[in-house]
Amino acid sequence: MLAATARSAAVVPILLALVSAAALAVFFVLVGHVLDAIVFRDALTGPVVTGLILLPLVAVACTLLSSRFSARATSATERRLRGLVLGHVFGLGVMRRPAAASGRLVSAATTDVEKASAYRAGFVGPIAGTMAGPVLVIVVIGLAVDVVSALWLAIAIPVIPLVVGGFQRAFRTVSGSYRRSTAMLSGAFLEAVQGLSTLVLHRAEGRTGRDLAARGEDNRRQVMRLLAVNQLLILVVDAAFSLGTLALAATLAVVRLLDGTLTPGTAVALVLLSTLLTGPADIVGQFFYIGATGRAAERGLSGVLAERPSLPAGSAVRVDRPSVGGLPIELDRVTAGYGDGAPALRDLSLSISAGEHVALVGPSGVGKSTVAALLSRHLLPESGAVRVGPLDTRDASGESVRSLIAVVDQQTTLFTGSIADNLRVAKSDATDAELVAAVDAAGLGADVARMPLGLDTPVGERGLSLSGGQAQRVAIARALLRDTPIVILDEPTSQVDLASEAAIIEALRTLSRDRTVITIAHRASAIRDVDRVIELGASS
Repeated sequence: MLAATARSAAVVPILLALVSAAALAVFFVLVGHVLDAIVFRDALTGPVVTGLILLPLVAVACTLLSSRFSARATSATERRLRGLVLGHVFGLGVMRRPAAASGRLVSAATTDVEKASAYRAGFVGPIAGTMAGPVLVIVVIGLAVDVVSALWLAIAIPVIPLVVGGFQRAFRTVSGSYRRSTAMLSGAFLEAVQGLSTLVLHRAEGRTGRDLAARGEDNRRQVMRLLAVNQLLILVVDAAFSLGTLALAATLAVVRLLDGTLTPGTAVALVLLSTLLTGPADIVGQFFYIGATGRAAERGLSGVLAERPSLPAGSAVRVDRPSVGGLPIELDRVTAGYGDGAPALRDLSLSISAGEHVALVGPSGVGKSTVAALLSRHLLPESGAVRVGPLDTRDASGESVRSLIAVVDQQTTLFTGSIADNLRVAKSDATDAELVAAVDAAGLGADVARMPLGLDTPVGERGLSLSGGQAQRVAIARALLRDTPIVILDEPTSQVDLASEAAIIEALRTLSRDRTVITIAHRASAIRDVDRVIELGASS
């Protein structure tokens, strides 16, 4: 899958490398003709002079075009790979991941994608072309200089692939350790940033900083090991291949010149042509840092792409929004859990009528949030059936089910950007008038009016520029923009102070009108306006 995204990007650099190698090879042959013309006092023909001028320009142009094409192909491949990874992760749905796993996903979508793209689009094509170039040069030597010399020099061609393959197998663990170290560092850093306030409050920031420093030092050591192996590879290739090839070509030139097979000009051309055979040695040092780390990154991406959704896809079904009231909800003898222990719900049945406002109450751990996960199709029942309006969640797709439901969580998630940007998460094509109406209905209109930038006010990272009450009312405004027949309120006032709670409860009254509403709450003040209270117990 990863190779298919960049296969076409390798063709053009290979062709350009072959054209460049052919141009330089013919140019060196013409240089030999010029030397022979000087030695034997022959006149130069027009085609020879033209070739001496044009062929270097062709080689330079091919090199520049290859470099530019590789840069563009790398950028395009990076976009495609990142889209592939992000699309796959989003397609997996809501999965329970530890922070370290989230950090590895961040590393995969950034570092691994960059290295894999540089390898696939910016390295495979050029190095393949450079490897193929010597074969073409050998053919030119055989046709234009000397067949015997060409056969001797052909012995050197397989050396580079064998050396690269041997080093790749021998030091595969080095590149793998480097990738794992980078992913672990990313995960630990992400976890520390997300929990910074908790670390400070518990006076653990120094200890965490030292741990991150130790992880950073380990990552530095892995990089240095990788670079050390890279330098060792360059030394071996230069010593065993480059010098050996040039020495062999010089020996052949002298021997064949003395026995009369070669002229002085063709002998010089043979030595010049042999420098083109060392092209792979000049770039093979890149293999370890770009090639080996790129292949390690590909293995990491393959691991991410190998993950499969925890839930079956289901069928896409369109359900029209009822003109009046909400939609009914039913849980029929449902048993459900998360696969890591006892079921959170056992044999639970409940029925909620269209337009009814029901409160689910009970101590922590009895399954209130599990009910919300079942209704949102983030979780499927182990037995029994969950019906949201006309849809059975076992058969309908998650998108179909969630198109009927808006959720206001106890912890509001806001994204870096403006208030308007965060509102349009719910409805990307919402007009400014719709945003203003939603904000007013959520009780946030007066606060926004006092802000100099209004709806364009930045919310800051994770919404930290807003108060808890303001952030929660942004979430309510988003739910209003969704305009769904069913609303789930998951402890919507648990994270705000009493002053904000009154405004939020009033906004929730507006949100709850003419909809089916489930409120999950501990505070009695949050369930004053419900039609019915359902208490979930340990036996649920």
